[in-house]
Amino acid sequence: MIEVWSKPIRIFHSLLIMLIITAFLTEDFKKIHEVVGYMILSLIIFRIIYGLITKNIYEKLSSFFFSPKEILLFIKSVLQLNEKRYLGHNPLAGLVMIGIILTIIGMAISGGVGFAMKEEEGFLAMLVTPNFELGKTLLNLHELLSHILLILIGSHLMGVLVSSILTKENYLRAIFRDGKKKEER
Repeated sequence: MIEVWSKPIRIFHSLLIMLIITAFLTEDFKKIHEVVGYMILSLIIFRIIYGLITKNIYEKLSSFFFSPKEILLFIKSVLQLNEKRYLGHNPLAGLVMIGIILTIIGMAISGGVGFAMKEEEGFLAMLVTPNFELGKTLLNLHELLSHILLILIGSHLMGVLVSSILTKENYLRAIFRDGKKKEER
């Protein structure tokens, strides 16, 4: 077995899951929801920095990016039920990871600024000019992004399931415990 994802990434992944669930459960508790949102943003900032400085090629941010040709070849391999195996993220998983990171950043900005502008509360209230209508619009964007995040998470989970079946490797166990088989097929 090869440890594809190190302890810091495994901890990041576990905390992100727990905090996203908490964010959805605390939607009606504005102050708690805001704190959880900033905790999630802090994790994303950690992941970006870690992805820029790590020596582990599977954890680098650059490992999320693939050429359009490689993405199409990967999709073709999946549709033919002969998925090309990757030790790190595959091309579709890379796209989803980029989407999740960008969506969470958008949620943090639209939620934090929107809350401060509309409600005149929160950590950013002293830094923005109150504007009820713009704040309301930003909070609507925040809600839309939360639905997009759920779609991306669902896509990620579906990808883990499909890849686990097609490659005959338990990706959940690989992510949370003991890595992946070393050999490529």
